[in-house]
Amino acid sequence: MTETCGGRKHTRRYWKTHGIGELKKGELHGYHASSSKTSRRKSLRKTVRSVGALSTFRKLNALAVYTKNSAPSKSKTIKTDRNWVKKTYMK
Repeated sequence: MTETCGGRKHTRRYWKTHGIGELKKGELHGYHASSSKTSRRKSLRKTVRSVGALSTFRKLNALAVYTKNSAPSKSKTIKTDRNWVKKTYMK
């Protein structure tokens, strides 16, 4: 039996090499962190309708994690929108 049998499937080394997933352009239907609040939420509504609330939440979370060091203010906006999706659609 290996030591991972029944244990953790992904180690720290796995996540360092693979990351949390690749983001593709256009997956969030025109969402830009620098846009106005109404246009951001409009594009998030479209995304929730097409792929679901949980997928939208996860995509926003990944985007916030990826931008937290390079653009902290945009990351904060993305986290706010992520929490809005959770509050509005994931009850």
